[in-house]
Amino acid sequence: FALFQNVPNPFTERTIIRFTLPNDTKNACICIFDMSGKMLKQVPVDSSMQSITIEGYELQAGMYIYSLLVNGKEIDTKRMILSR
Repeated sequence: FALFQNVPNPFTERTIIRFTLPNDTKNACICIFDMSGKMLKQVPVDSSMQSITIEGYELQAGMYIYSLLVNGKEIDTKRMILSR
């Protein structure tokens, strides 16, 4: 498993979050949280995918945390910044 830093960071219009998953991965998602820990977005992912795109209009300007979760377990977490 691997979760990479979003590019670009900080971002305004959109950012790409890259990741790798083993072929047999089930029940994986990337979750985006605000700094208080509230989950704002959950994107299901699987081993056929290499990245997801987050659109700037989906969130308010600020700092966020995103995590790769597999079978309910946190694999890795990174921070990203949305600026206007």
